[in-house]
Amino acid sequence: MASLIAIPLLQGCRRERPTTQVGPQLDSLPTPPPLALSHFNVPLIYDYTPVLTLVERVVPKQFGSIDSVHMVGDDENRHYAYEAKRGPFTTFIRDGQVHLRATLSYAARGYFKPRFGPTIGAGCGGDTPTERPRVTVELVTPVTLTPDWHLSSHASIARLAPTSDADRDKCTVSVIHYDVTQRVIDAARSALTRQLPNIDRKISGVDLTARFQEWWKLLNRPIQLTDNVWLLLSPERLRMGNVSGSGNDLIVDAGLDARPRIVAGAEPHTSIPPLPPLGRDTVSNGFHIVLGATIDYATASKTITDALNGKSITEAGRTVTVRGARVSPLPHGQLALAMTFTGDAHGTLVFVGTPIYDRRIGQLTVPNLDYDLTTDSELITAYAWLKSDGLRSLFREKARFPVQPLLDKGKSLLSDGLNRKLGDAVTLSARVDSVDVAGIYVTAPGIVIRAVATGNAGMQVRQQH
Repeated sequence: MASLIAIPLLQGCRRERPTTQVGPQLDSLPTPPPLALSHFNVPLIYDYTPVLTLVERVVPKQFGSIDSVHMVGDDENRHYAYEAKRGPFTTFIRDGQVHLRATLSYAARGYFKPRFGPTIGAGCGGDTPTERPRVTVELVTPVTLTPDWHLSSHASIARLAPTSDADRDKCTVSVIHYDVTQRVIDAARSALTRQLPNIDRKISGVDLTARFQEWWKLLNRPIQLTDNVWLLLSPERLRMGNVSGSGNDLIVDAGLDARPRIVAGAEPHTSIPPLPPLGRDTVSNGFHIVLGATIDYATASKTITDALNGKSITEAGRTVTVRGARVSPLPHGQLALAMTFTGDAHGTLVFVGTPIYDRRIGQLTVPNLDYDLTTDSELITAYAWLKSDGLRSLFREKARFPVQPLLDKGKSLLSDGLNRKLGDAVTLSARVDSVDVAGIYVTAPGIVIRAVATGNAGMQVRQQH
């Protein structure tokens, strides 16, 4: 999964660019690649207790009545009656489906009317509910979310059978030699089957748009990291993955596409787009986030000046002392390093080279730094001894910029920004495993260092009802 984030990690002591530019006009400076989408895992957690409440209302709590007598087949001498009462539903999730389980406890009576003599009656269940036979009812539905943020259900009967094989959960009325258990099961199945469309309709009527809009707004608000430093997540769309659950929680493994960035200054004003439709896609783990660190040229110039100021070089019996350095951009990814010196010669000598990142030392170097004969031919002609390997080697050695502090700062800012709670429902979390330089770009504002941070990031959304 690829993602991109731009962060101004380093700002120099001055923000202005050097007033004097060296070389041709800077109209061909390369522009860093455009920002791509970042991807986050977002387990959307929904407490489906309201679904349980809906099912409780829809499914009858009583089946049959002892006062309603039925004839056994076409035998006018044998009759039976039953009454079943449903207990409350309990829920669990298995294989991405919500299971709702309840127990029917029932009593039954059988009546036999002989040709001569009084009617004989017998039954099971008696007047003690704890001793009544039981039938387990289990409904199952793959509750999920539709693109327009409604719940969706396709309920079916997963189980309807005696709770156990024990005699307690069987009811055969001896006087009529009839198993009433199956009649109770058949009646319950018929009643439940009639209610399944109603269950689906009730569940599908649950609209979560307003609820999820609240945390969508939270994700669009600036997150303050430090004074005048803000993280903007800038979410764009959501993709739905697998559905699982734990306890009473329905967990939708969604993916969030965003363009996060860190900005400096006053709190930015952002417009909050409407909650987008929930898309369908697979969701993978991990991220690659590109951090952009900018070293402006005033800072780069000061770094090299501090490293070289006052250093003397003797060539052919003549000595020059470095008094300052100025770094400026050139086209085609090159830098100009203007060195000012005094001594047996004085003036400004310009070197040109391409910056690269040296992972061994964690620094930005310019190993191919060499004389710019085009701009300094007159100076070299006047002082030919200035064109020495010693002078060039010194400038190559000192033309270094530490990068590791930028990477460490970027890692810290990213970790701080992606590990926090937003409101009561949204919790951002991330683990930044590594940060490595991916590219160097010489631009007009400064030297842009782009590094890839890898790890895992996501957020948890718990929707209260």
